[in-house]
Amino acid sequence: MKRRQFIQTAVGSSLAAQLGGTLARAQQKQSGKQRSSSSTNTGHESFLLPISPRVKETSIIALADEGVAAIYGSVLAGDNSKILMKVSADRGRTWSDAEPIRTKAPYGNQVTGSRVSPARLKSGAIGIIYTGPRVRRGRDGTLWFSKSTDEGKTWLEPTAIDPYFAVMNNDNARVLRSGRILAPVFHWISPFSGGESEHEDNNLCYCWVYYSDDEGQTWNRSLSELLVGKNKGRDGWYHFEEPVVEETKKDGHLIMYGRTEMGRQYISTSQDGGVVWTWPKPGPLASSYARTQLKRIPQTGDLLAIWSQASTEEILAGVQRCRLSCAISKDDGVTWEHFRNLESLDDTTRIEPPPAEPITVYRMDTFAYRQPVDRRRYHRAPGAVRVSYASVAFIGDEVLITYDFSNNNSSQHGTKLRILPVQWFYEA
Repeated sequence: MKRRQFIQTAVGSSLAAQLGGTLARAQQKQSGKQRSSSSTNTGHESFLLPISPRVKETSIIALADEGVAAIYGSVLAGDNSKILMKVSADRGRTWSDAEPIRTKAPYGNQVTGSRVSPARLKSGAIGIIYTGPRVRRGRDGTLWFSKSTDEGKTWLEPTAIDPYFAVMNNDNARVLRSGRILAPVFHWISPFSGGESEHEDNNLCYCWVYYSDDEGQTWNRSLSELLVGKNKGRDGWYHFEEPVVEETKKDGHLIMYGRTEMGRQYISTSQDGGVVWTWPKPGPLASSYARTQLKRIPQTGDLLAIWSQASTEEILAGVQRCRLSCAISKDDGVTWEHFRNLESLDDTTRIEPPPAEPITVYRMDTFAYRQPVDRRRYHRAPGAVRVSYASVAFIGDEVLITYDFSNNNSSQHGTKLRILPVQWFYEA
């Protein structure tokens, strides 16, 4: 995972006023009418954040009255950063200006940080888990939790989850049926002390989970640390990182997908709410070295996966993130169907993963995002070479998806927004 940073100037009125005014105007338009949850068109596509240097991943969350918020970190210089928020009252078609989120009075301080993951808590409040200041050069930094009881207008003073170093991706916080909050995180160990420690050649990544049963006031750590082992580690250890977790529909167990260099996602499961996890095993989805997003579709109960699907040949050629695919699972991730692409330079919608055994690492000599050479197959090239890190929100019968988008290299990318009917994901 390479760090992405974004320079953004917040303009306009205060966030509280903007939120209240935007949502109030939307409610006035609906007065005297019966609000319908059905979509008015078959899709929408736009850039939420334009392509520019140093963009951070964005998360979206549904608000009251069919509003939606986009939350992201804006790093101004060095480790100085703040969390910005944009809101929409029309299901993502138009947006307010970006404003920094703030704590409640009497302090009203800007909430500093980046890499934000919001979630709707069982109480109805919105919680966010985010990365705070770095405590060591070359590491992402501390992990914090805050919550809002007024739909994001103001936020409580934050609580530390990990005061040292733990990385959590955008839109990865989960709230179980019990109300337990899950924060799946990862960490890398390295003999290098600086920024070079983040390079995949110089470290080893492993996962674990933080959980809270009191709406974020206190946090506990899982008893398992997870990574991939060849012959139970006798013949080597390998990265298992950027975890994403969902609760199973059938029995309430947990399933975790993790990023690896084996050309596919690996899977771990938990039967006790995230305290103890199984040894990660090969999963069924062919994948580049990138995060998968998992979300439960409210209308059907099925799992939706969105990920950077790639073949081993594409990984080795440096075109590993030119396809952002989606698929549906009706059996809690055991099998997948209805493969489609949200973005792709070609028309391939399903790729078979490489053999699970023997464990093989697929890594290009020099990590890069390249335009494909075969322009006959990749007939949309030159085009997007980095589409990844999706965030998902469900409003009515529509699915809102944001994701990183770059058509040149990893140092310049933006946030793209797609809005699609739920039925679209079942049509392939």
